[in-house]
Amino acid sequence: MSSFEVFREFYFEAAHALYDPEAPEGGKYRNLHGHSFRVRVTLRGAPSVEEQWVMDLGKLGRRLAELRERLDHSFLNDLEGLGKPTLENLCAYIWRDLAPTLPGLAEVGVFRDSCFEGCVYRGD
Repeated sequence: MSSFEVFREFYFEAAHALYDPEAPEGGKYRNLHGHSFRVRVTLRGAPSVEEQWVMDLGKLGRRLAELRERLDHSFLNDLEGLGKPTLENLCAYIWRDLAPTLPGLAEVGVFRDSCFEGCVYRGD
């Protein structure tokens, strides 16, 4: 049977501080700062016989809007369950949030396009 990957993206703005005790006093990672984040959520599967799609992308968009509402204009250090607000931890946090409601979740990517960097997580 054929397998497809479909994805949806969203953006959010958020602040964080990495509070690394090893970082020099006043270092850029230690100070409160913000980023524009782009998140890509990818689902993998075979299209259903009835609908002929892996998932209704409108339904996926509504689910991601709930998550975006929680992340946008937040202080990431305050998000329960995130831990240190690194790209890696953001990917895993988003995965844990979405996995119970999105069968076929294959990949979560978090990107800071203005910094030319990002992280991709493919699950447990």
